[in-house]
This record gives sequence, structure tokens and C-alpha cells, in this order.
Amino acid sequence: MKKLTNIVRCSVSFLFILFYASSCKKDAVFPDDGRESYTVGFKFKEFEQILTPLQTRAAQRASANTRATTASTENVREGLIYYWSFNAETLLPDLYPTTGSSITYNGGSPPMGFSSGWRYEDYAAGSALSMTGLTELIIKMPLNNVRDVQTLAFDISSSGTGPKSFALWWTQDGTDYRILAEDNQFSNTNTPQSRNAFSYDLSGLSLDLTKPLYIKLIPKAGSRGTAGDYRETTGVTKVDNFRLYGAAQVSSGSSIRRLHYHIFDVETKTCVMAGATDINDDGLTDFTVSLPEGEYVASFAANISDATLLIPGEVAADSYYLANVFANHQAKIYGVLDTFAVSKDMQLDVILKRYYSEIKFEFTDSRDLSRVEKLVVKRQREPVFYAPFNPMMANPIQDMTEIVVHRHFDEGGKEFVFHQFLGGREVALPISYLVEAYDGEGILLRSFTVDSAIPNNVQLVFRGKLLDAAHLNAGFQVRLNETWDGSQIVEFE
Repeated sequence: MKKLTNIVRCSVSFLFILFYASSCKKDAVFPDDGRESYTVGFKFKEFEQILTPLQTRAAQRASANTRATTASTENVREGLIYYWSFNAETLLPDLYPTTGSSITYNGGSPPMGFSSGWRYEDYAAGSALSMTGLTELIIKMPLNNVRDVQTLAFDISSSGTGPKSFALWWTQDGTDYRILAEDNQFSNTNTPQSRNAFSYDLSGLSLDLTKPLYIKLIPKAGSRGTAGDYRETTGVTKVDNFRLYGAAQVSSGSSIRRLHYHIFDVETKTCVMAGATDINDDGLTDFTVSLPEGEYVASFAANISDATLLIPGEVAADSYYLANVFANHQAKIYGVLDTFAVSKDMQLDVILKRYYSEIKFEFTDSRDLSRVEKLVVKRQREPVFYAPFNPMMANPIQDMTEIVVHRHFDEGGKEFVFHQFLGGREVALPISYLVEAYDGEGILLRSFTVDSAIPNNVQLVFRGKLLDAAHLNAGFQVRLNETWDGSQIVEFE
């Protein structure tokens, strides 16, 4: 059998081991083949040290004057502040204002079952949380950075012998619960696992926003219609699209700080462990895990941005990929890919590297650019994805998004910057962008296309006139900076 190590180009010569956290899809199950297991610890280099932005001070000043259409000038997000789609089959929320949330059931254990879910707005149906013999479900939501709490909502269903009603309680100390809604009867009791949507107004609660909010769901038999008798120990309850509405401050412009991990067996190419965990404000802490003796290939991907990564769950190595939607243009994505052998207890270091390059436009117009109110950047090639174990994979990404930036140019900052996800590739990838400049009334002032080819982890600068060259046969200069103290310049029309 061809080994994965033969097709993986290891760009970082550090061995590491991945950890199991409560956010994993499931426990790794290893065959009882007599192999001895060992404890392996890994230590992260201080994660915040590698989050230094690529852009120069000038670009940082320009970035301060730039806001995407999805962001507010006060960095406050209104609407969904917590949301669990469960589509990645983990207990981590898709949206959250701060870290520290948790989901437990039946005395404090993390529920690890998932089944088919329901669509919510732009989120696919995907998966839902599924629990057999549910006696209580507790969702903890820290309210740090939350400005206001308005509404709680979720979808719920059950099997024919599952609960058809529930009571809902709340607290902020984790012990002294108060009733929120006593009797919540399902509207559809006759069809097993039919969707029932519930919503609750929380604006009247006296909440201390320095303390977490706990929501407890206790199932009840309820009016059963033609459903079977309630069986507390075998009935199945399904919860999906759990969400909290309000207003929350978004720190550092990134609402998502998450580390994804996959670990594959070298011989079988199967995934033996996969999941994700939040990155705390203090970075990543040290971890240990027990694995049987053997060889493994592992992938880390850290996402600091406002949108989730496009990444499969627990899949075979040849189906594994990473991608980022183009509109998520300020995403800072880091990763590492390497092989390691487990044959004794050990502690190893992990260093993540950038999985993106910086694209910068420097406009050299001598005249005022105050007419320009909006820039739109459209990708002209296929969406970028990174499949480290299958270079011949057909493109699995359908991404038609574009970058829309509202700018207020000044004399000292006629530029803007975005990040292009590339993964761990070392070979230059052709790129092409269509740039459109609009005035305040939505009238197109100019459009032009730029092209180049870049590997990962470089700075690419397009330099030229935005408006002065609108009716001239003039092009941009392209500067590629790979070493931070050297550059390469080429001309193009």
C-alpha cells in the first residue's frame, strides 16, 4: 500500500501529536491488536506571537479606514451572537462573542451523537445534536463582550417514544435555576422527528453580562397524539440551530478563533481523530494524548476570522481539504502538516505557519480619490482549496462570493489589503482579480484586471493608478516580496 508519507511534502520539520478535547466528533477507536499505547504531549509555541499581521504600518492605517459591508464601525454585531449548526458534528458554536461555551447532558457529560438536521437561513441542513435517554440538556453561554440579549430560539424533535414537550429553565450561577417556560408542547406529535421551532423573549430578564447564561432543557412526555408511550431511557431527542440573538462586541474584528485538527493512520489512510477547539485569548495551552504505537500524518488548521473554514469532518485522507470563502478576506489562517511516529512517551513542539498570502493594492494617483466610495474585487479563477493528500482532487468548492470594501482614502493611505488563502502549497498558483471602483451613487468609475502567480506566505503588491489611468493604456507594477527584505518587480498591462 502506498503510504501517505510518500505524498506529503512536509514543510515544517516538527513532530507533533494531536489532542482529544470534548469538541471532538467522537473518541478515537483503535483495534485491539496488542499495540501498546503511549502518552505524547505537545507544546505550542506562544500562539499570539505568530499572529503578527503581514501588513506594514501604512497598511494597518489604511485597514483602520476600511470596513467590509458585514462589519459595523463600532465593531458591534447585532443579530445572532451565539449559533450552533452542529454541521461539523462538534459541540463548538459557529458564531460566538467569546470563548468558554459548553453543552452537557444527563449529569455533565458532553453529548456526542449527531443525526440529520434542518436548514437555517444560509446554513445547510447538515447535522443536528441527537441524544438517547435525555434527562436534561444544559447550554452554557458566557456573556463577556455581550451588550444586549434579546431572543433564544432552537429547533427540536423526538422519536415516536421520545418526549413531546419540555420545560425550559435559566440561571447565571449554574445551580439556582428559574423557570423560563414550563410547558412547551410539540406542535407535531404524530410524525417521528418532525421539526418543532421554539422562540423565547429574553429581553425582560435581569442579566448580569459579566456572568454566563445557562439554559436547561428538561424533557417531558407531553400530549402524544398517535405517538407511542414515552420511554425515558430509549427515546431519542434531536436539537438543532440553537441560537441567541442580541448585540455583542467583536474583538479584533474576528468573531471566530478556532483550531481544527485531523490525524490519519499512515498505512490505512483512515482518520483516527478529528475535531476542533476554541483558541482562547491567551493562545493555546499544552496537551497530552494517548495513542497506540504506529505512524501518523496530522493536519492542524487555525482560523482567526469572521467565517468558518470550509473543512470536512472525519473523512479519509484522500477526501480531506481546506478552503476559505473569498469574501472572508481578512482571515488569518495558520496550519501545519507533518508525519510522526509513536513508539514511546514523548513531548514535542508544534509551530504553525501562515496558510495565506497578503495581496496589497497601492494606488499612485496624484489627484484626490474621494470620489471612490466602494471597491469590489472579484476572483477570476476557480476557488482555491488545499488538498494535501490528493493533488488530483476535483474542486469541491462552490464559492461565488466577492470582496466589497467601502473606503475613505486620504493622502497618506491610498491602498487596501486583503488575504488570499493558499494552504500549505509551495508551488506558485496563478491568480487573477477584477477590480471595480464605484462612486457614492453606485456609478462604475473604472474596472481593470490584474494577474500574477504566487506561492503561500508572501506579500504581493500591485502598484499603479486607480483613476488617473482610467482612459490610458497604463498598467500596474507587481512586486513580490518573499524574504521581507527583498522584492521582485514585473510589468504587466
